[in-house]
Amino acid sequence: MTSLYSALLDRLQIPITVVTATGVIMYRNRAFDQTFGTEAEGWMRSAATSVAGERGWLYWFFGDGEKHSAEVEWNGRIYRIEKVMSEPVDAASVALLIEDVTRQAEAEQAKSDFTSMIVHDLRGPLSGIQATLDFVVQDEDNFGPMHQDLLKEASLESDRMMNLINEILDFSKIQSGKFTVENEPIRLVPLLKRTALSLQAIAARNEVTLISAYGPDLPIVNGSTEKLTQAMINLLSNSLKFTARGGVIALNAQPFPDDNSPDSVAITVTDTGVGISEEELQKLFSRYEQVSSRSFHGESGTGLGLFIVREIIEAHGGTMEVASIEGIGTSMIIRLPVVKEQKAVEEDDTPVTLSLFPSTEYGRRSG
Repeated sequence: MTSLYSALLDRLQIPITVVTATGVIMYRNRAFDQTFGTEAEGWMRSAATSVAGERGWLYWFFGDGEKHSAEVEWNGRIYRIEKVMSEPVDAASVALLIEDVTRQAEAEQAKSDFTSMIVHDLRGPLSGIQATLDFVVQDEDNFGPMHQDLLKEASLESDRMMNLINEILDFSKIQSGKFTVENEPIRLVPLLKRTALSLQAIAARNEVTLISAYGPDLPIVNGSTEKLTQAMINLLSNSLKFTARGGVIALNAQPFPDDNSPDSVAITVTDTGVGISEEELQKLFSRYEQVSSRSFHGESGTGLGLFIVREIIEAHGGTMEVASIEGIGTSMIIRLPVVKEQKAVEEDDTPVTLSLFPSTEYGRRSG
């Protein structure tokens, strides 16, 4: 590095270093020395070392694991490390910019803790409202048609509010690194049945046809029934939000590959909605991001839904992809690893096909 470049970098207040894949520091500016001192050599070497088969964070900036930024904790501080050169100095080194973001992280954690506390306190009263509505709806014969519709609408809206609260709580756990899922055998056919049936009233009210198609022999997966159900409801609700009256939503599932020993199961939610532009596809799974397309049915959300769905799927060892064409529709594809030793199926796994329009309760056509 020339003396001119070195002099310029020494004037910067942000630590910058050039380091090899083995943790050898080839260059450091003055801010780097002032921040880390002589301990930096050991820190970088440990960052390049594998422990119990897990690679150190320095590996993330090299080879197959290449990243352009990462947050690392060291000596009680949190640092954001960014790769500042698009091309390495040579075949085995990169230039890194290191910023202390401890205060920002602490502020984010405080905000997350506060939000979690407030939202958690809201769950109790809302649960009471839901229980009351469920009790009253069961006795609907004592009410006229108009009051029955109002009660069911109130029940649907309270369910939607509880979903929003659960999204915020899950997001808080994800941010704090406390989001985990159970590891129990899950039979997908009854889970998918319950998911589709839970949205029957909303689909009928919106005059949208919801079709479910899958065989009786879907393989068992491991994970949390509650969280996978939440993910599927979120995906179907999203499709309902952006599918016009008379549209179709299909929920499909099949083993992959389709033979006697599948290694995953593919679950697809496809709709004939407004679709998503190429630009918005790039940020679809970002937190707080919502597509610009207007909902056909007036619903809004937190902008966390798909972000949380992807976190749930990845926590189960799965993957999530999206394909969309504006004006045509969207497909959300989930792949989940299957349990190698499948247990015997005891319950009725007959596939269900639901055509939810027209409905005798919601979505009556006039004229």
